[in-house]
Amino acid sequence: MEPFRKIQLMIVGAQKSGTSSLLRYLAQHPDIHTHAQSELTFFLQEREHTRGYEWAFAKYFAGERSHHEIKDKHLIAKNVMVMHSPEVMPRIYEHNPEMHLIVLLREPVARAYSAYWWARRRGWENIKTYEEALAAEEARLNEDWFKWRQCAYQYNSIYHPHVKNLIDLFGANRVHCFLTDDLKENAETVCQQIFNHIGIRSDFKPSIGERHNQATMPRSERFNFFFTQFLASHNPLRRAIRKFVPDAAAYKLRKAILDWNEKPQRDANWTPPLLNPQTRERQMAYFKPHNEQLAELLDRDLSFWCSD
Repeated sequence: MEPFRKIQLMIVGAQKSGTSSLLRYLAQHPDIHTHAQSELTFFLQEREHTRGYEWAFAKYFAGERSHHEIKDKHLIAKNVMVMHSPEVMPRIYEHNPEMHLIVLLREPVARAYSAYWWARRRGWENIKTYEEALAAEEARLNEDWFKWRQCAYQYNSIYHPHVKNLIDLFGANRVHCFLTDDLKENAETVCQQIFNHIGIRSDFKPSIGERHNQATMPRSERFNFFFTQFLASHNPLRRAIRKFVPDAAAYKLRKAILDWNEKPQRDANWTPPLLNPQTRERQMAYFKPHNEQLAELLDRDLSFWCSD
């Protein structure tokens, strides 16, 4: 047996499509083990990837458990940005060319608009209107995709080229695409199909109901913005502090601070304002040819994505 089990399955997209809920449903299976962190950034972050998988295994999967406790588990992971980077996916293939990939896809306009408010919530986005943020997207991506990946609202909603790249790299039998609507309508069936793909008991029924990453707005957007800047990998103070703080403790502290700043709005069941109808109409026209390409690739009717 190899000392550090490889990841057998990874949810690779798309952001704001229900992936956090799906991961937690899957993780209830007794034969599955996953990370406590919301995202595994080992393949995406250069500073992590250079440290090697042994380090990543200890950070994300071992935790307080012994190797014996998880040696027979199927490791599953999630990072919703990796499929959008052609440079990152070969790293995942090199790690395990037999890995199964899960892609959860949401209607593109709704996903993009939800991602904007998510970026506002986390302090990544400081442009105060969605339309202005869309206008800034091309310049941002030309500057640095990695830096602005969380604010690539339209780019991250164009699915076809990225799904095709996954299929070309891993093969169609290892890339499994579901719609957010599938998860909403019958999450239990989606999970059981995934269990079957990785060869574990498919009759296990996870407890369905709790939603993760629901929409909120922080008590202070300015606090989240400056806190996010502090957490940036290039911040020398942050790097100095992390030398003395274990990864697990740093993650729990960061999550506690962000949760504290969101609490009033979560209790108030905050919802984003409705998308401007003209903006929605423009975006639907923009995504229509991309959706048609995806529908052909997946051999699935997606025409309802292009209708009100």
